[in-house]
Amino acid sequence: MAEVVIAVRGGGEAKSRYGDLVAPRDRAAFVEAMLTDMLRAIAKAPSVTQVRVVTPTPEIAALARAMGALVVPEIEPAGLNAAFRLGREQVARDEAQAIVILLPGDLPGLEPQDLEALTAAAGPGRIAMVRAARDGGTGALAFPAGLDLPLAYGPDSFARHLAAARALGLEPHEIDAPSLAHDLDRPADLREWLASRPEGAAAALMTRLAAPAGNAA
Repeated sequence: MAEVVIAVRGGGEAKSRYGDLVAPRDRAAFVEAMLTDMLRAIAKAPSVTQVRVVTPTPEIAALARAMGALVVPEIEPAGLNAAFRLGREQVARDEAQAIVILLPGDLPGLEPQDLEALTAAAGPGRIAMVRAARDGGTGALAFPAGLDLPLAYGPDSFARHLAAARALGLEPHEIDAPSLAHDLDRPADLREWLASRPEGAAAALMTRLAAPAGNAA
């Protein structure tokens, strides 16, 4: 049994790193579309019994509830590590034996089979990890919910998470899961994703936004 925790912030200030690729007025809708794609994909993963969305954004919370996820309100946003810790602690209180999977909210290309592979590699004494495609970051983590693994998301976090797992006497397993490695955090990520001709709600939104200007990519 596994539960997914997604940390995502919406609103007008979301994804400011995109610059001119996504206009400020459209970024909130794009974040919501990415979450929609993720929740639809996760629903096809048999091992996942529940999704919890940690967010300070009312619109994101409403969308998550409408799609069957539990909402973990983030009253005072304090970054990705704090958001994941909040979600993980809630899973541990409710289902201490569950495997918790931590995902950022910008993985619109998520594939259910990658999520299944990650879940299968985690368990008692085992942490499953996906290396992000850029910056040495962490694309995804899966481990027992009751484990208080020190989180260190950010550049080069994969090495820090490896070290934290080993310091706890646990064996980390790196999983090859491409759809969990390619988050859309920076302009280069977004350009690469668009060039792959993706499908889904986020891709459809980008097509509509780009159509009047004639610059779909």
